[in-house]
Amino acid sequence: MELSTLQRQLAGQLKQMDGAEIIHEMNFCIPVQSFKVTYNPVLKKPMDILMKMMLISFQTGVFKDGEALADVLLVEPLFINDLLNNMKKTGLVEKEETLVLTPKGKKQLTEGVYEEELDPVSDILQYSPIHRKILSGDIEEVLEFDEFPEELSYAAGLEVENLGEEQMIEQLSHMQEEDDEVKTYVTSILSSEEIQINDVPCLAYILHDTKTDTLFARVYNTLTQEWDPDLEEVLHTKERPDWKERYLSK
Repeated sequence: MELSTLQRQLAGQLKQMDGAEIIHEMNFCIPVQSFKVTYNPVLKKPMDILMKMMLISFQTGVFKDGEALADVLLVEPLFINDLLNNMKKTGLVEKEETLVLTPKGKKQLTEGVYEEELDPVSDILQYSPIHRKILSGDIEEVLEFDEFPEELSYAAGLEVENLGEEQMIEQLSHMQEEDDEVKTYVTSILSSEEIQINDVPCLAYILHDTKTDTLFARVYNTLTQEWDPDLEEVLHTKERPDWKERYLSK
């Protein structure tokens, strides 16, 4: 993928802005750290009638096994035992002298929502030190660009900060909402591992608003595939005071 082609396309969009003209273009890269994060998705769904009847029966009655409950509910023992085994596996029911609900089972029965922790899965997250947060996007698509400009000086030497489990869970939960046909949630992280650092090209444009005689930046982030207000703010803070002299006094 040619970076110059994307640069021309974006410039064409900006030139359609009323009263604004591009007075300077520049490209730079920002470093992004990739992490492999492993976690257990949690399946949540409304509790079905049979499961609810079984939990109520274990809470209010005395049953030593699934066959005894099947006789009372007039349900095939095979169905009861399959569901009972799953309840034991997920920690809703335990066997003492009789079958009883665990605190987890009581909670789910009260809420009417069944939760099951699924097998561990892993996803890749991209953390940007200059943003101090995780960015959405596919790093593999970024790596297809034909050129990678110099690194933005303000991003050089920055380390991973402010990356805790809460931020990982928030990003993974957002990814679950986008991808899953069945609703799943992320409640905890099993492990996280640093993989590699990649350069992400960003395309910056300095524009002159001729109506107000002000200068401002637009920066396109090729990882998120969106205009990036955080990087725009960096340029405004670090460089904007010099722009008029640098670009309009020529």
